[in-house]
Amino acid sequence: MARQAILALALLVLSQLVFWTMVTVAERQARPADLSSRPYVVFDVLGEDGMPVPGGEGLRATYEGTSGYRTEAIAQGDTDQFSILFQVSDPQQQLALFMAIRENLKEVKVNGITVQPDVPLQELQGAVTSEPAYFLLPANVLQQGTNLLTISKSHSGMVSALPEFTVGPAAELAEAYRWKSRYLVDIPLAGVAILAFTIALCLAVNWPAEDRARMGWLIGFLVSCMLFTGVMSFLPQPESLSVTGGLVIAFQLAIAISLAMFVAWDVGLAARWRDWLLRGITAVAVGLVATFITGLLNADWFEMLFTETVYGSLKLVALACIPAIISLCWACAANKGERLLERMILVICLTTFAVDRLSSSWDIYSPFDRTLPISLYWSPIVGALLGLGMILSIARQASEARQVVVRSNEILAARLTEQDAELARSYESQKHMRERQVMLEERQRIVRDMHDGIGGQLLGLMMQLRGGDVDSKQVEEGLQASMADLRLIVDSMDSAEDGIAETLRSFEHRVRPQVEAAGLHFAVHHGLPDGLPGPGARPTLQVLRVLQEAVTNALRHAGARTISLDSRRVGDGNLLIAIMDDGSGLPATIAGGRGLASMRSRAAAVGGILEIASTPAGTSVCLRLPDTQA
Repeated sequence: MARQAILALALLVLSQLVFWTMVTVAERQARPADLSSRPYVVFDVLGEDGMPVPGGEGLRATYEGTSGYRTEAIAQGDTDQFSILFQVSDPQQQLALFMAIRENLKEVKVNGITVQPDVPLQELQGAVTSEPAYFLLPANVLQQGTNLLTISKSHSGMVSALPEFTVGPAAELAEAYRWKSRYLVDIPLAGVAILAFTIALCLAVNWPAEDRARMGWLIGFLVSCMLFTGVMSFLPQPESLSVTGGLVIAFQLAIAISLAMFVAWDVGLAARWRDWLLRGITAVAVGLVATFITGLLNADWFEMLFTETVYGSLKLVALACIPAIISLCWACAANKGERLLERMILVICLTTFAVDRLSSSWDIYSPFDRTLPISLYWSPIVGALLGLGMILSIARQASEARQVVVRSNEILAARLTEQDAELARSYESQKHMRERQVMLEERQRIVRDMHDGIGGQLLGLMMQLRGGDVDSKQVEEGLQASMADLRLIVDSMDSAEDGIAETLRSFEHRVRPQVEAAGLHFAVHHGLPDGLPGPGARPTLQVLRVLQEAVTNALRHAGARTISLDSRRVGDGNLLIAIMDDGSGLPATIAGGRGLASMRSRAAAVGGILEIASTPAGTSVCLRLPDTQA
């Protein structure tokens, strides 16, 4: 806690150093060194005829710091004419008149000669203005020694006042005039535009539910600052003093409430404390409004209550700014510098608001130069800084949101990749398991086939041998058939996983010696691609049995010279495997026997079609199988 307090205090001190350094530099640029060194000025109150009104001759206005020369006004009169004596040592030196504020200015004369006959055009036309005035004093109207400067202002309001002024070298005063115009006209105009853009940006963003209340108060704060600067500085004010005062009070109360609530949400103040804060500051605002209305309804109290409520609303803003500044520094310290830059910008802006409001009641001087008063109106000046700070905040939040989205997408992509890999591994594992299961089932069927087929054949031979009802040739043929079927079973189990093309090559290697041993030529054409999956172990066995039966029939009955094995893909999406010979055709006993019927049955069992064509020129046995890859 102590460390956090020290860090918060350091941030507060740092922000104040930045603010007061900025203020000191700007005030020195915009304020001539010898501005208003006189203790008082003399003036007359003139009527519409240009003559002093009764009691309006030889009056004094005393110097009251940055407020200029002021005194209570008399009721009647049209013009306040101030007479100022000044010394000129060199009439050839170019001199100028600099006035801190040009409001209500009517005419400027030097030694009775008008040097500013028209009312200067003001860019700042509102009630809260401090636009400077600058007039060159022609050398031909100056004289060495004492000269008389006459400044005429409209007689209005409750006081007669002349702003701070000086007569000095034209170049130096022109530089001060340019700087002050930049600070009070150009930068506030840019600030209004930047605040308007920031408000539009805040309204355009679809804020999360947890940020909407905070951003709502921020938008209210920015709107109040923008309207206060735009309406009270740049727009012509109504002639009614009560309307002007009402506008000032309304804007100050809106600024105080919105900035207090925004900071309360921004630093994470507990909900019950936010409620108490809102109720308390709203109660004070209602009290000020009630007091102002009371003054409007009672003319005898108007002057006193008007002043009290206007200055009370200004002090309310200052009172809201001070704890807000401390809270922001504390939040930065508590969160280890999180959002440091934007919060420090906000601290500097709130310091400006507080200093502006307090300087309306007391003269405030730079801590770096006790002779340099705060004369610039800083709230409009820092409008641009406030807008840019909030844009920075929005940009930071957008960047953080994008980083969160990017990180979330990366995490999600990694998890999806991991899940895809896991699914792929699971799929491959299940696929292998299914394949192994299918192979086991096929092998079990094949074992049953062996038991029922080869086992049955061998058992039949054994029974015939025991009965003595068989000759050696019959035994030899039975054994050869059993061995051939056993080889087919082995081939189907060995090559089924390698594909149909490899199965046919294994069949060729096994059958070729048998065909050539019978004195026949064995022609083979393999047209199926490698890697083409086969139908499985058991269906492969059925295919091999069909092919083996076709070769056996050709060897026994065709009287052929050549037997051919051909395999290829055909246009109807099937695979074609054919055994052909150039013999004399199958005998009628074979063509209508059980062997061919068994071959057709085996072909149908694997989803194929067996086509047999026998002519005196030869026989072809074609097996059409579905293309599993297609």
